[in-house]
Amino acid sequence: MLRDSFYTEFKKSHPKTYFVFPEIHQKEIFTFEKLTEQNFECLYLLFEGDASPFVDERFKTYEGAKEYAKFISLCGASIPKHGCQDWLFKCDNEYAGILHLYDISLETFGQNHKRAWIGFATSAKFRSRHISFQVVRYFIQYIFDTYPGVDFIHAITLNENENAAVFLTRCGFITDTEERLSKEYRFFTNRRVGLS
Repeated sequence: MLRDSFYTEFKKSHPKTYFVFPEIHQKEIFTFEKLTEQNFECLYLLFEGDASPFVDERFKTYEGAKEYAKFISLCGASIPKHGCQDWLFKCDNEYAGILHLYDISLETFGQNHKRAWIGFATSAKFRSRHISFQVVRYFIQYIFDTYPGVDFIHAITLNENENAAVFLTRCGFITDTEERLSKEYRFFTNRRVGLS
């Protein structure tokens, strides 16, 4: 667990905010809100006791979710090579999951590193209901619309998470054999429409 002294020192060495993460507008029955220190309990309640081995273990504990949200909200916009922001998403006003945008870099906007990474997790109640597909597709479009310097969106799954691999393919990702080789993970990429 990170101590308050970490955040004090972080702010001293990273006084500048490098990234802006605009709100994600409502789409049909889906609404979005940034993960913060104030709403972290919603993250915890979504995944408390979740049996899935593919859900981040930090989300399953109160302290883990609290520390995760604190880091994202206090540091995410101020890390020049690994900027990040998370959004909770709701379906019909009920919290249903979380979206991650991460490893967004100043180099991206310098045209040297035109990519970002995404992740997501949906609570057990809302899985297998086509909700994640709609939300993640909308999130991908939000990223491409919001950040013209990002031409590629990457995602990663554990090799044994076959459902996630199929899901990412349905969302327009292709297997990325150029990223790196791993015995543990599979990598995927989604490119901006119109790139040659």
